[in-house]
Amino acid sequence: MSKIKGCFMEKFFVSTIGGFFSWLIGGWSLLLTVLLILNVLDFLTGMAANWGNINSKRGYQGIIKKGMMWVWIVIANLIYLVLADQGLTVGQVIPDAVVILFILNEIISLSENSAVLGVNVPEPIQRALAIFQKKIEDDKQKKEGEK
Repeated sequence: MSKIKGCFMEKFFVSTIGGFFSWLIGGWSLLLTVLLILNVLDFLTGMAANWGNINSKRGYQGIIKKGMMWVWIVIANLIYLVLADQGLTVGQVIPDAVVILFILNEIISLSENSAVLGVNVPEPIQRALAIFQKKIEDDKQKKEGEK
């Protein structure tokens, strides 16, 4: 009986922590799945690109950097929740934009790691990155023009 009760408590705590984390990031989405996969791939390719120069301090810094990405996603979601609570309907734009920015950042980092490993970035991905870069520059110019 105590084994069953212990198992129940473990499931209770795991599901409570998981539910709270899910609320913090605004629920799990395809964008977050993509970002998580890219986080892992970037970390692994970064280790491969720096093989022979790997040290624990750099590894920890990489993990902390990835963790900070997720902290900013939480902050973006909390801003969205506050704005929604105040009656401003901005939609999921703020958290999604932050996640997309980090996805692009991870893709750029992956391309840098790939270059070090001697593998060129495929042409379709280069074109997609160029489109994103142009969009970012256009948005920046548009905002400067409004000031």
